[in-house]
Amino acid sequence: MLDRRQFLKLGGATAFATLFGGCEKIPRKLIPFVIPPENYTLGEAFWYASVCGQCPAGCGIVVRVSEGRARKIEGNPLHPVNRGKLCARGQAALQALYHPERLSRPMKLSGARGSGTYAPVSWEEALSLLMGPLKKVKAEAPGALLMLTEPMRGHAGLVAGRFMKAFGSPHRVMWDPLGPDAMLSANAAVHGVRDLPEYDLANARYLLSFSGDFLETGISPVHYAGAYGRMRGDRETIRGKFVHFGPRLSMTAASADLFLPCAPGTEGFVALGIAHVMVRDGHTAASSAAGRLADDLGAYSPEEVEKKTGVHAHDVAAVAEEFSRNQPGLAIAGTAAATGPDGAFHCGAAALLNVLAGNVGKPGGVSFPNRAQAFAKYGAEAALLAPSPESGYAGMRAALEKMRGGAFRMAILSGATNPAFTLPPSLKFGEALSKIPFVVAFASFLDETTSQADLVLPVPTALEAWGDDTAPVGHSGAITLCQPVVNAFHDTRSMPDVLIAAAKELGGEPAKALPWSSFRECIEKAYGGPGGEMENALRRGGNFGESSSPRSVGRTAIGFLPKATVRPVDGDPKTFPLSLHLYPSVTLYDGRGANLSWLQEMPDPITTAVWRNWVEVNPKTAAGLGLAEGDGVTVTSPSGKITAHVAFNPGIAPDAAAMPLGQGHTRYGKYANGRGENPISLLPAGETYALQATRVSLSKTKLSTTLARTAHPEGQWKISNLM
Repeated sequence: MLDRRQFLKLGGATAFATLFGGCEKIPRKLIPFVIPPENYTLGEAFWYASVCGQCPAGCGIVVRVSEGRARKIEGNPLHPVNRGKLCARGQAALQALYHPERLSRPMKLSGARGSGTYAPVSWEEALSLLMGPLKKVKAEAPGALLMLTEPMRGHAGLVAGRFMKAFGSPHRVMWDPLGPDAMLSANAAVHGVRDLPEYDLANARYLLSFSGDFLETGISPVHYAGAYGRMRGDRETIRGKFVHFGPRLSMTAASADLFLPCAPGTEGFVALGIAHVMVRDGHTAASSAAGRLADDLGAYSPEEVEKKTGVHAHDVAAVAEEFSRNQPGLAIAGTAAATGPDGAFHCGAAALLNVLAGNVGKPGGVSFPNRAQAFAKYGAEAALLAPSPESGYAGMRAALEKMRGGAFRMAILSGATNPAFTLPPSLKFGEALSKIPFVVAFASFLDETTSQADLVLPVPTALEAWGDDTAPVGHSGAITLCQPVVNAFHDTRSMPDVLIAAAKELGGEPAKALPWSSFRECIEKAYGGPGGEMENALRRGGNFGESSSPRSVGRTAIGFLPKATVRPVDGDPKTFPLSLHLYPSVTLYDGRGANLSWLQEMPDPITTAVWRNWVEVNPKTAAGLGLAEGDGVTVTSPSGKITAHVAFNPGIAPDAAAMPLGQGHTRYGKYANGRGENPISLLPAGETYALQATRVSLSKTKLSTTLARTAHPEGQWKISNLM
């Protein structure tokens, strides 16, 4: 008979044998790779320099790779644009690389066009499906080929541009919904240079921002956030002052020393009011320009500006006095000002302040480096490698008309800008695309645009590809090199590689225009080949040493006074009492980041909301409408209606309602689909792509969802003068 002690011993031994009895079958030796993969060492990490592809800013990155897997992304400390810093969207590129919904092989349409039903095929079959229609169009009607992509910089743009020219089609359209068209037009009018300026924030003593959310989603937020930090803290005895004008308290506005709310669409009038005081009181460096402008600025006295904008006259005068006496100073206009119906006026008025202050071409001011000079050896083709950062909206509208008229027999689509999602629905992009007999799309994910293609070819992410880039701002001629930091995770091929292969099979002029065997060879020949100069550049992340001389400002443009054109905002104020203020999401941007759960989970810095869209209103406005924090509402404009949740923002203009872009996807994967509705469906299809072009009404609606937030709204606002 067993006693208690013996029973426990026997029970423990039995349990141990049950758990670990099979261990003897496990090999006791570690078996190393006979031929290990390149740069694969157990327990050792490697860092590779490349370029971020999550937005158009072109930041340099370094990626930590361990045992063949990319583990972490950081900013490249040698890169002139971001100097070792990186935003959340750049960090999330790892999720794009290892995303479970990435396209892993070519897909052929197996259902009706637009159904999103595809069957996988081999690359051999996919290329055969591509070349059949391509050869037929080349032989019968070369001009019937359309290429629609996001703006392509570097040698990828050269390959695409040469391919279309050699093919015989002039129809290459590039679309960027947040392209700074108004800023380009304003700079051409005021400075005589149609390009993006370089703002030297780091050396400025005074900064005026007119809805310039440069710390969040501007042209290069990481670059300007770093420069802003240096403006505030790098000089021992100087702390630059920052004044922000705009209709909404954004993260950038909350970082300012002084936030002066103005009515939506009135930023340019505030700028001209400041210019009026500077000229009236003789506080201008450009005296000749001031003399020519004195009479025209008479209509923009602080008192008149107060009537238009809501900014008190004494605030306008005080800011003008401080700005003129604390030089060098800068005035910048941002996305909200630029994307109104009269965006060029607002941007031009801000640019005029830099002229009057005498800060053009000086430290702490604004300059226009010739960034395309880095590709000067290509002559006229340099514009293919460093294209103007236009939105391409005019070209897009023209292409849509031709689509509807049956002008195209084949279309090549590529890029993250997703026109089926980012264009106003009234333009009927999907309907126009359906008129094209054969559509091929290059993509890493299915979205609203690529799901309308007949053939989808998977492409590598930026972490798996060769390439080069020149950022839109933040440098004066730097070139960033892109290299694979890991082996391709799926069976993908880049669009330039496919175009090069297609050109060879077509023969003739296309084959001559693209003489390389691969896109990697194209890059290597451009930068000195493998080893030597190119190897050193890859280690650094690019060629950053050479700089271009700044372009001179056109003398005839100095003294130009921007004119406000009366472009009515869509909607009767009686029926639609609130001006709609759409802004890019700090996480999702224009919607391209919505399929990444890290970005969906990241709280908005003002509302702390996650995973859904919302509409921001002033608490006093909400009270008048009978709305409470978190209520469901229907947002209605003359062009459409969507639902959202109410989020209070005491710093928004009482007659405005603000919504972030990015949500509302229907075919972008499980993390993006069904997260609300697309605010762009509220916009009219105007002559320009204007995010601030309509008015809306709000009506309380019962929704099945709630607005998830990471902080209680009652604890966010403690500033009594905003309530």
